[in-house]
Amino acid sequence: MTSEKITIEEAAEFLLEHDRYTILSHANPDGDTAGCACGLCIALRSVGKKANVRCAEPFSERFGFMRDAVPDEEFEEETVISVDVADRLLLGGLDERYGGRVELAIDHHLSHVCFEKRLLNEPDAAACAQTVFKVIKAMKIPLNKDIAACLYTALSTDSGCFRFSSVTPETHRIAAELLEFDFGFAQLNYVLFDLKTRERLALEERIYREMEYYFDGKCAVVTIPKSLLDSVDIEDVNGISAIPRQVQGVEIGVVLKEKKDGWKASLRSNSYADVQAICGAFGGGGHIRAAGCSFKGISAEEAKNQLLAEIGRVLE
Repeated sequence: MTSEKITIEEAAEFLLEHDRYTILSHANPDGDTAGCACGLCIALRSVGKKANVRCAEPFSERFGFMRDAVPDEEFEEETVISVDVADRLLLGGLDERYGGRVELAIDHHLSHVCFEKRLLNEPDAAACAQTVFKVIKAMKIPLNKDIAACLYTALSTDSGCFRFSSVTPETHRIAAELLEFDFGFAQLNYVLFDLKTRERLALEERIYREMEYYFDGKCAVVTIPKSLLDSVDIEDVNGISAIPRQVQGVEIGVVLKEKKDGWKASLRSNSYADVQAICGAFGGGGHIRAAGCSFKGISAEEAKNQLLAEIGRVLE
């Protein structure tokens, strides 16, 4: 499917001309998709638009303050848009109902697979929040502390608290403008980056104990069964993808997580490996330094071996 590529200004014009929005986040919601959806929803409501946020799975408890800021409204939906959704399949359980109805997608993934009528995509942005921020500004909608808190959460979590190579001067300028609003960013940073539940600590203990190394220590792999993940907050699970790449000498870190119908692989790299290309070989995608793919109908060992064969092309 082909989409009409549009600009920031054209996206802003579209949003101002339409109403009764359903804003879609991707399944397994992270801070970027959740923050963009809720921040944009608050912004649209502030100028009299009707808008609701929809996701196939619950947000993390860490993001509960954002979901609480956009309680559902009763209205007949007219316009479906998505934020931070690189492929309609990532809508999960919402794909059947909404996947073919998306009028506008706002994204920042290099691997975006078109499914929408209009696409605003900035793959050089550290987070989709950078683009959503600019769209809100282009609509001339005044920011407030609730919008700022949502977009700061999105921006900071997807940029690794502003540590990833995707971060640009624009990222920091946007963050600085958001910090003009008194949303308690220090406490929010604690919740997002420092707070660890006991379940998360137990998960980390297993990861460090059972991590496997390949290609002279340049690749680290962790395999986690579903039984361990079911009792852990979703954001605790999302956060573990960065752990293997933190080991000295590791270029590519791999976390294999068991799902209902197979295995989800999350890959991260440190300096030169393009993990988006690696995941692309298995129908996945994402960013150069952070990407993912799925394996269905095979064992964890088979999924790992297939990944290692592709990773070996880069590391050997």
